[in-house]
Order: sequence, then structure tokens, then C-alpha cells
Amino acid sequence: MKLRIIRVDLPLRHVFTTSSKSNSVVRTIVVELEQDGLRGHGEVHEDTFYGETIESISDLLEECAERVSRYALADTVAFGRFIEPIFGTNLFARSAVDCAACDLWGKMKNRPLYKIWGLSIDNVPCSSYSIGLDSLERIAERFDEMPDWSSYRIKLGDSSDMQILEMLRSKTQVPFRVDVNGGWSVETAISYLERLRDWGVESIEQPLEPNDWAGMSKLRKAMVGKKINIPIFADESWKTEKDIEKCVGFFDGLNIKLAKCGGLTLARQVIDKARKLGFKLTSANSVESAVGVSAIAQLASLFDYIAVDGPLQIEKKVGVGVWTDKGKLIYPDENGTGVKVAFR
Repeated sequence: MKLRIIRVDLPLRHVFTTSSKSNSVVRTIVVELEQDGLRGHGEVHEDTFYGETIESISDLLEECAERVSRYALADTVAFGRFIEPIFGTNLFARSAVDCAACDLWGKMKNRPLYKIWGLSIDNVPCSSYSIGLDSLERIAERFDEMPDWSSYRIKLGDSSDMQILEMLRSKTQVPFRVDVNGGWSVETAISYLERLRDWGVESIEQPLEPNDWAGMSKLRKAMVGKKINIPIFADESWKTEKDIEKCVGFFDGLNIKLAKCGGLTLARQVIDKARKLGFKLTSANSVESAVGVSAIAQLASLFDYIAVDGPLQIEKKVGVGVWTDKGKLIYPDENGTGVKVAFR
């Protein structure tokens, strides 16, 4: 099995801003695994919050390439056991390799991955469309570029948050999912609760700083007192699977990202564990190409919410695979994860 490392810069159609950072280009690695004339692909992008840069991920992949290339893929679970000691705690690098192996395995089996795993695409949730922080005028322009979606994922975390929601609510009546990336204080979050409810916010992701457990406890008590039942999802508050238990009692749900799990194979275990602990689940990444979107879409039926609009945020086309039509996920007639890579 031959391993190839492909570095890809993904220029965005618009600068994408959250409460913690702004990006105009997302630096990404696509891993390609080839065996018996078939190729599988996986993707991972750098994330400085988790201490992962393109250089660190690429260096580790290059170090491990020879050992991985000596392996003959026959089963993804066995392959997962093989690569665990190779990648150790570096789940980002492992994720790209695991997703590529899952894609390749599906092609070897001549079936879509979700079918091999006994999953369905009949009733998958619709994707939201993500809108980053910006001026009110530019946010309105971003919305007008992508009207009529079934829901919108809105980045918040600055002084104009309520004006943003009020303006967008004047344009549409569909649900809002807000992602704060830890940008609120607990006092700010509590002061917003009634307006969030009245403006149709159906979920709040990471309202406070990742380690503000005392603040989360205070926020939860305030929500009970105000009889506000908007589910709160953790993202930055959990980095690896061992952190999930800490979120019990503080959050209602988790944002499941393949890079944090170590790929598709381990994500299924994380999802099962999270469900047993009573969590709702979302999968939302700010920007991924068709490679990453097609991978997570194989598990879409296991989520309550999903955001796989990344390819629409990107100027550069990396390939084709699972795509969205105003939120509805469209699966191609392809095996593996359904992605066909074509860099340009």
C-alpha cells in the first residue's frame, strides 16, 4: 500500500472569522493510499488550538510513510490497531490516514462505506450553512449569496452579536445554530438567553472558554431558572475521547470532528460512547474540501445536526464527492467515501 502526502492550500471565497481567529487560506493535507490500482483519500487541516500545524502533521506522516506503505490493507479495524502505536497521540495525522484507508477499503469492497457499516442515508439531517463574523453589511451579503437553506450556523463572539441575529432573523425564519468558539463571558451569555430563544436559536456551541467549568455551571443554572431549553454543545472543551466524561452535566451535546477522534474508525467508538452518556451530537467543521466532507458524511445518520458546507466556502476545487443542495446531502454513486480527487 503506497502512501502519498499532498499539501493543499484552500483559498476561501471570503475571509472566515471566528471569535478567536480569521482565515483567508486553510492549509490542508490530503493523504492518498494506493493498493491494487485503487486509491483512497483522507484530509486534515492544521489547527493551532490543538497545536497541530501543517509542518508537524506532514513531518509525522513522512516519518511513518514507509511503515504504513509496507502494510497490505484488508480490514480497517485491523489497520487501526496497526497504526495506533505508529501515530501515538497524534490524532490529526492518524485521522487523515484512517479516512484514506476507509475510502480505499470501500473501493476494494466495491461498496459505499456507509453501506458496509450498515448505515442509511435515507434520513440524514440537513446541513446548515456557516456564516463567519464580519460587519453587518458583509454578513447580510454572505446570507444573500446562500439564501433558502434549511438552517444557518452563525459565528458569534463580539459586541455586535445581537445585531447580527436580529438582522438575519429579518431575512429568514429558519433555525439558527450559533457557534461562539468560547467568545462570551458567563455574564454575557446569561444576558443573551431570552433573545437567543426568541430569535429561534436551536443550539449554542462552545459559549464560554474551554476550561470555564464554573461559568458553565452558572450558565446552566440560569437556563433552568429562565426555563430556556436550548442545547449547548462542547467543541473546544473536549480535545480527546478522555475529555468526554468531563462534559457530562455541563453540556448537552458534543461536536464530533474526525481529526479529534483520529479518523472514521475511531469516530464510531466516540459516537457510541457519547450516546451512552446521553449527549446529542453535531459534526461541524468550518472549512473542509470534498475529501473531508465526504468522509464525515458517511456517518451523517448518527448525528442530530451537521454542517458540511465547506466546499462552498472554498475557491479551489479539490475534487467531487458528497455535496449539499441548500442543505440536503447528495451522495454520489461512488464506492468508499464517494470522493473523486482532482486537484486544480
